[in-house]
Amino acid sequence: MAHNQAVVWLDAREARVFSFDAEDVDKKRVKAEAPRKHVRHSGNVGDGKGRDNREFFEAILAEVEATLADVDGWMIAGPDGARQDFEKYVRGHAELLAKKLEKGERMEQLDDARLLDVARRRLN
Repeated sequence: MAHNQAVVWLDAREARVFSFDAEDVDKKRVKAEAPRKHVRHSGNVGDGKGRDNREFFEAILAEVEATLADVDGWMIAGPDGARQDFEKYVRGHAELLAKKLEKGERMEQLDDARLLDVARRRLN
């Protein structure tokens, strides 16, 4: 079933992808394959707080592209670091999806029902 809106909630470990309309919801989950390597701002690999999520973002993007091909609009939600990094990645690597991206919103983890409630309000 084609849905007209979607939300992706993500943190460093997983992404939850929901496509929905007024009556129906489809949920998919993408897990990070392994703990990500942190790249410190100095460029040294270690356990700092830098961001090197390309493989995880590619997996999410593959799921999002398949799920969101026909949506009118979608949003990204999650903690600032992961959300902002993924939004930047989408804008740089998926032009068609970037055009449909309506907003990014800082949001701690919510249960699925609450997340969908917030997304429905924000995307309408």
